[in-house]
Amino acid sequence: MAPQKSDTVELSGVPGPDTGLGLPFTGDPRQLWRVPTFLKDAPLCLGDVPTRRRRGFKGGKKSGQQALSQRAELLAELQELLWAHAIAAPADDRKAVLKSISSRVPRRSKQENARRKELFTPAVQKLLDGLEKGPRMLLVLQGMDASGKGGMVKSVVGAMDPLGVDVSGFGKPTEAEAKQHYLERIIKRLPTPGHVGVFDRSHYEDVLVPAVTGTHDEDELAERVEALQIFERELVRRGFVIVKVMLHISSGEQLDRLVSRLDREHKHWKYHPSDADARAEFGTYQTVYSTLLEATDEDYAPWHIIGADRKWYSRLAVQEVLIAALGDLQLHWPPADYDVESERKRLLST
Repeated sequence: MAPQKSDTVELSGVPGPDTGLGLPFTGDPRQLWRVPTFLKDAPLCLGDVPTRRRRGFKGGKKSGQQALSQRAELLAELQELLWAHAIAAPADDRKAVLKSISSRVPRRSKQENARRKELFTPAVQKLLDGLEKGPRMLLVLQGMDASGKGGMVKSVVGAMDPLGVDVSGFGKPTEAEAKQHYLERIIKRLPTPGHVGVFDRSHYEDVLVPAVTGTHDEDELAERVEALQIFERELVRRGFVIVKVMLHISSGEQLDRLVSRLDREHKHWKYHPSDADARAEFGTYQTVYSTLLEATDEDYAPWHIIGADRKWYSRLAVQEVLIAALGDLQLHWPPADYDVESERKRLLST
């Protein structure tokens, strides 16, 4: 079936998702897995969100894997276009794209400035203010243990040029990091202009874990949520395209995957005894995630809840979300700042 006009992503200089291979999904990948899609006149409840449903995809595993392989080339080309833009695009083009991204959020108000000073340490404010401006992407991957975050990095992100990709994982803070504001270690590992940054777990752990363990009261957690909202607005103002993905796995599927790690010697390294402790709190994590995702879903920093029981499906879905987000930048290949034909003749004469 031919894609509808609303499904297309218009790109400049590269084949768009509406040409050649066609769109894998029957809905707009920008909205198909967004939080508002799962709200039913009530607060978000992850327990009601299917984990195996192939939302928007009519094919099976084989066709899904084929689509993943085919679309990987387009994703890689879009990433290269982002990198080329940051390095070689004319100054006016770079300013225009930066303005387009930063306009997704309002300018800082007096109230936000005041809250910024209250919620951020001077060190955090200095790091934020020192971030170079320019288009870049930040992919945030969250999910329970064994939800497929590592495989997502290998299968989807791995299709892009590794020189233009920065992958960071955030576990328990080190002793030194624990003495700092929790955002300091995050800011230090943000991608530079032209790069795609990937967070395997992220700044959301600093709200999620305290909420589950009960080490922070409701007021402290509310302040942390507000801090993350301000933090992400600051990033967008500096050219960040933020894509947040919750890999939503069922309790049964998670158990199978964790047990399989114990069944295979070469997977023992991926298991940690703390995995069982976290699994014992599966329901609590789902409740906290539900509240957190709804509170921090914004058009400029959207959350996509993608069923992760089928690995091939979740990978295809995330790939399509990235393609749409990069395509929406409307980038052009930078023009040569030299005479192409003259250089061709010079090369052929050597």
